[in-house]
Amino acid sequence: MTETEAIVTAAKHYCIDNFRYWSERYQNERTGNDFPYTYTDNDYNLFPRYNALSAIRQGIDYFTGKEFHNIESCKQTLIKSGKESQSPFTEKTQNKIEQKAIQEERDKFVQFIDNIESSDLETIEPLPYRRRLKDDEQEKIRQVLTDKWRVDGYWVPLIESSPEVTTIFLDKENLTEKDETQIANFIKQKAEGRLYEITEEQLDYEIDRSEFDIDCYETFYCDITFNWLVYGSHEGTLAFGGKELLDFVQQVFADRKEMINNW
Repeated sequence: MTETEAIVTAAKHYCIDNFRYWSERYQNERTGNDFPYTYTDNDYNLFPRYNALSAIRQGIDYFTGKEFHNIESCKQTLIKSGKESQSPFTEKTQNKIEQKAIQEERDKFVQFIDNIESSDLETIEPLPYRRRLKDDEQEKIRQVLTDKWRVDGYWVPLIESSPEVTTIFLDKENLTEKDETQIANFIKQKAEGRLYEITEEQLDYEIDRSEFDIDCYETFYCDITFNWLVYGSHEGTLAFGGKELLDFVQQVFADRKEMINNW
């Protein structure tokens, strides 16, 4: 890694580690009611912190692989992202406790970036490639999915595919751990380059093949060829398109054909 790549990676590690810390604290210390769902002041001082860190991480992900002129310009870009990155969970705060918690996490992130020294970068562990797509890239990819695969927000079996598009789908409950591993490995081996991960939340990414998650919900996966497509729905179905992929899935389920296209 270059020094600036290491700084971006260090920023991601910071968000990941602190997200985990605050998420676990919230799970262990939550004092509100589950039904009807309520938050106490203590809760408002906890969960907004991991929401803030998630928003910051999503902002940082735009800069994966970006070249910076120098370390200082890299730091300033990350600091700006730390101060300004938003998500639906940080844009509308409920009270001053929540606002204060979010601001404290932003301030701590800025301080972390400000204090990074070159010597700190020597031990930074690489992370799998994960770059958030810019708006123009996102629009282009989604348009291809619409034109080629007739994706309309959802896909098979929630909506019917056009006659010229051949697909199959499975109920996730019918997949064994071995099935999942075989299909995931086939995709990782056959994919050309990195994958595109297209989500319901409009958080679209270019990711390393190792990041493919077959247990996905309202998420599409494809590669730069767009010759195959995987879609996981909230309803627990997994749909596939593309001849090679269909042939492989049908081979895996050769002795369980009744489970294909059965929901």
